[in-house]
Parts: sequence; structure tokens; C-alpha cells
Amino acid sequence: MGIFFTKNTGEALRSAGALSTVGLAFVFALAIGFWLGTVFDGWLGTKPVLTIVFFFLGLAAGVLNVYRIVSQAFPRSAPSPPANAGDRIGPADSSDAPGDRELSDDDR
Repeated sequence: MGIFFTKNTGEALRSAGALSTVGLAFVFALAIGFWLGTVFDGWLGTKPVLTIVFFFLGLAAGVLNVYRIVSQAFPRSAPSPPANAGDRIGPADSSDAPGDRELSDDDR
């Protein structure tokens, strides 16, 4: 009995490692934003204002971090164009495609 790895095991482990940092990155961004706002409020005497502003900036940074991490873990692959017209899937007449018609053409 041994451990058997497939070709995609390394890729899956890299994705799992990257995705395991999502929660931590989000929480740290919120905490740092809240902490900076509290520090600046203490220095400037604007007690709740900068704490709230920096909290929402930290929230935005956390969402951006999550988006970047997930985008790197699951990159988009562009669909390849069909090799020739015989490989095309869909209606033979391009005027019947739903995106090519006007709204007034719906009655036909």
C-alpha cells in the first residue's frame, strides 16, 4: 500500500494551498484597516470617523485579495474557436441566434 499521485495532484495541492490563505488574508485586511483607523483617530481626535473609513478600506482590500487568490487558483481558459464551419454548434442560420435578433423579431 502506497500513495499514488496522478498528473493533476500537484496542481490540486497548489490550488488548495493558495485557497487556504483566503480566510486569513481577508481577516488580516479587516484587522489592519480597523487598527490604522483607530490609531489615526487617536492622533487626530476624530474618534469614530477614520475607524469606520479604514474599516471599509480594509474590507475592500480583503475582497480584492480574495478575488486575486481565487483568480490565480482557478485561471480562466479561453474557449478555442472551431476548426471549421462544420464543427460549429448551434443554428445553421446566424439570424436565428438569440443575440442577433431585435426585440421586435420575437413574434416570428
